[in-house]
Amino acid sequence: MLCCADCLKFPVSHGHDFQSLGTGRRMSKTFDVYPRIRRLPSFGELIERSTIELHRFLDSVGIPARPRIHARLQSHDDHAHLPLALRDPLSWKPSTYAWFMVGDVAGGTDAYFEADAESIRETWDGPFDDPKCVRIDSVIRECVDVGHCWSFRRSAGQTGIVSLAYGLIAGSLAAITDGFIYSVDSAWDWERMPARPEDFLKFYFRPELAIDEGCREWSQRCIEAFADDLRDVDGALD
Repeated sequence: MLCCADCLKFPVSHGHDFQSLGTGRRMSKTFDVYPRIRRLPSFGELIERSTIELHRFLDSVGIPARPRIHARLQSHDDHAHLPLALRDPLSWKPSTYAWFMVGDVAGGTDAYFEADAESIRETWDGPFDDPKCVRIDSVIRECVDVGHCWSFRRSAGQTGIVSLAYGLIAGSLAAITDGFIYSVDSAWDWERMPARPEDFLKFYFRPELAIDEGCREWSQRCIEAFADDLRDVDGALD
């Protein structure tokens, strides 16, 4: 069975079959969100909170654009769009995935819902030898007992604004559910994971706070490209 300390050696993210994910900067990256609150939030709640976080970040780096985050459900088989209402709970079948977008910017982040309580408990079974996990041991235990979690994936080649947004969406969900956020494939500074949402939303995508030089340089390049990412987006400016 895997404990937290094993995750670095066995990068397996819940909710999908991306066991082949690597740690290279050009590979896909994931954030896993574990809730402490059992109630499933709605799509509308997550969209509203993550849009606020996105606008707050853009304002802090001098970007006036205010695109909204939106979402849809899609089928794994043919990527066909499925019915979705903002009031719907944030859960879906294994045969589907959620796709979150930023305004009309090309691309997005695919999200997966995992409700296999036994598998989640096994992933975090055993003593925590990693000090990064020990520091929020009680929170992790409570969240694991809830029995469900979400994963948000950023595939290679996404724009800078999508790269920012997928982390803010994951962090927003962790905040709404009072849980924690984790990455087994170094989606952000490994030394900072797992993280509580109030901390994650302060340091994510902030070059001046990055520990890893790769994270620092990558996020800075993305921020410099935000204006171009959003230049021709319909409704980007309110």
